[in-house]
Amino acid sequence: MSQPQAPRSAGPAMPDFFTAGADLAITLPDTTLSAVGSFPVGRADSQHLLLLADDVTVDEVEALALSLDEHAGWVGASRLQVAPGAELQGPWHVDGELRRVLELPDWASQVMVLDCPPQRAGALPQELVGVDPLTDAFPLAQPTGTELLALIRLRAIARRLAGGIRLAGDPAAPGGRTRPVLVVPDPERSTTLTVYSPVWIVPDGVVALTAPVAPGAHVLLQPDSTPGPTGLASIPPEELDRLVETLGEDALDAAWRAAEQHRHEQAEQEAQALAAGIPVEELRDGYGVVTDVAEERPDWGGIEIRVQAAEAVPLAVRGESWARGGVIAYQVVWAPLDPADAHHEYPPTDVRRARDAAGALIEKIAATLLGGAGGVVVDDDGFLVAL
Repeated sequence: MSQPQAPRSAGPAMPDFFTAGADLAITLPDTTLSAVGSFPVGRADSQHLLLLADDVTVDEVEALALSLDEHAGWVGASRLQVAPGAELQGPWHVDGELRRVLELPDWASQVMVLDCPPQRAGALPQELVGVDPLTDAFPLAQPTGTELLALIRLRAIARRLAGGIRLAGDPAAPGGRTRPVLVVPDPERSTTLTVYSPVWIVPDGVVALTAPVAPGAHVLLQPDSTPGPTGLASIPPEELDRLVETLGEDALDAAWRAAEQHRHEQAEQEAQALAAGIPVEELRDGYGVVTDVAEERPDWGGIEIRVQAAEAVPLAVRGESWARGGVIAYQVVWAPLDPADAHHEYPPTDVRRARDAAGALIEKIAATLLGGAGGVVVDDDGFLVAL
């Protein structure tokens, strides 16, 4: 994947829509973007912290925030809004003593404080323990509302910049103190890439386009004819009797005749098209193309290319001129044999090996689709990706 490696990645590619910054945020002079004074240690255990390496710039954090929320931006000196009601303050420099006191990793050289009132719901269900490090940090009362939204965005930013988050944890822990929890998202965890494009490619076209990098790719659902009776003839007699009683025999007969007429007209149109040498294609809202991660390793699972009209597009895509019309989403995902493997933050070695192989192939497929259809590529967090 074109994702950052520890301790950080290059900044994300941003469309002109964001670089222009029109009506999205208040952009302050560069001289106001560094926190003044020493870090407020007293807030460290009661508020969540974003941890960054020394070569990450605050502009990179701003660019990522802007790509997630149209209301994001600088709202004051050293105050970056990431969602309405939630802002990051800072950054502050982290020296060796502060790093020791807060028990931060060696690479953490900057810290930003999330200013957001806690909003908590019920306890973490036992069946969900161990699934997500973020939810595991709050076993007694789960974040909800604006706090949860802000934490999800902080984790996405930390993942993209190979940083981390220090969570305040449960406010009602034994002894009345919070239990800080360090979460360092794996930059390689999310393998999914989605190509957003104004161009629709037919199923066989996607197969042909991806053949050089995925020779075994094939359409997931072929338009095979349904065996046996169809329509009203497929309805069991007792159900048909109930429909006659409910709708009336005349209404049901009219529906049957209309369906038969439509089927007859469609068959004639297909026959005329075939006689004229015009290929007949099935109209559909979406389709899937699948391939193996590695033919010699069936235990690594497969890759799915899910193609459909996008009902909504990420904020990072909306600035493209073609996004005002119909947009097609080509989502390329890893489908491991055990679906849970796709969601592990820190998977075992064998799963990580399979995921890395899947990620490499997904990147090649996405690049191929991008070359054929045009558009932009977005990762699972909604950030633009340069391939």
